[in-house]
Amino acid sequence: MKNIAYIQNFNTITDEQIVKYMGDIKFLTSDDSQRIYKFIVCCNKCHGITNFCLNIVSSSLEKLNTLIKNNRSLDNCIFVATYSSADYLRDITAENIYFSLSALSVIIEDYVNIDSYNVMTIVSDDPNLYYEQLYLEGPKPAYRISELTVEKVNEFVDNGNPLNLLIALTSSPVNEYEMLNKILLDPACKYTNFATFLELLQFDIQFVDKLRDKLVSVTNIASNVSINALTDLYPDINSITLYDNCSIQLVKNYNRWPNYIEKFILFNQFSEIPETVKEKTITQTKGVKKVRRKKQLLTSTVSLASAI
Repeated sequence: MKNIAYIQNFNTITDEQIVKYMGDIKFLTSDDSQRIYKFIVCCNKCHGITNFCLNIVSSSLEKLNTLIKNNRSLDNCIFVATYSSADYLRDITAENIYFSLSALSVIIEDYVNIDSYNVMTIVSDDPNLYYEQLYLEGPKPAYRISELTVEKVNEFVDNGNPLNLLIALTSSPVNEYEMLNKILLDPACKYTNFATFLELLQFDIQFVDKLRDKLVSVTNIASNVSINALTDLYPDINSITLYDNCSIQLVKNYNRWPNYIEKFILFNQFSEIPETVKEKTITQTKGVKKVRRKKQLLTSTVSLASAI
């Protein structure tokens, strides 16, 4: 058995796809942090596994981080987080937890200094650190989806220069995209300009796509991943965000993780990234162009540590 285990919160990659693309490995799908932790301990103690790919959300990683820190027997393990992008987590993670994608602050850096009533932030009701950071740091006005009404959208239209909506929602356990559509597609809603979604899953496109008939443009932005294969190689894997694609590559190449860490392809708060690498990354980030995806959605990517 390979010295790698894969863990995900949601069934974004099916069991069949895991076997198909990752081979004979231990894997778990669960949103229970205690169960994930017990799985990790068992894999390490019973099977000698020391590499773990964590395709999990920020809230799960936050709980898991404390458990990993407190278990000295896991100090010899390497954990790579391929989904979490909340900045707060990167400041508190254990030394052996690394990240393969850019932080949320990098994604929204072009929005934070925008004047009020140019861009509205619409955020999930989920208490996840990711949504909390966007709610606090994103452009204003900012609303949780349960707070949003046609009247508040029209107030945004009437009181400024309404250019864009910055939106981060979830379809589980409640489909918040349908809640948003009910408001924006209401004939009484005046907003008709741009909408920018963050971290869309393939499943969500069918709901977002309905907005194209009323809005000028619908786009999607996501963190850039540090390593991925051509999406054509995985036609049944989400191509709107590349987190699952990145997870597959990291699992398949787990023997190269120490090299990836040395080259800052995988990184954390303890990574001493040379100024030359930082300057190269900034240059690449500024030069990134939007890439057209399925159903006329756009994915713009930025990264703190590009593949070398």
